[in-house]
Amino acid sequence: MGEVAARFGVAVSTLHWWEKQGLLAPARRAGRRVYGDADLRRIALIQLMQGTAMMSLPEIAVLLASSTADRDWRTAVGDRLATCDEQLARLTSARAHLAHMLTCPSDHPVDECTYLAEEIHAYLEAMPER
Repeated sequence: MGEVAARFGVAVSTLHWWEKQGLLAPARRAGRRVYGDADLRRIALIQLMQGTAMMSLPEIAVLLASSTADRDWRTAVGDRLATCDEQLARLTSARAHLAHMLTCPSDHPVDECTYLAEEIHAYLEAMPER
């Protein structure tokens, strides 16, 4: 188990947690966990989905249970995709604002930039009255 944890750069306790959550079910021989190729692929998938798709362990559990719940995994992936699209839109907007501030001809963009002033005005207009 320690070798598998080291190979994937995780703590042994992480593998135990994933097993407790039902994400892994390694075979046991002489009281030790034995990770086969399918287990290694699952660990790689868990890390890939956490690292790139930013999926939570419950979402990954649904994905791994795909053979019994086709609609469930498609819903989980669709929901994650929608979240990624929202995050991408926010990041694109953030990048545009930050890039503009770095290239703004004003020495004090917060106080003097007309572009930023317009963005702030639009932001305030879009806010609901309280």
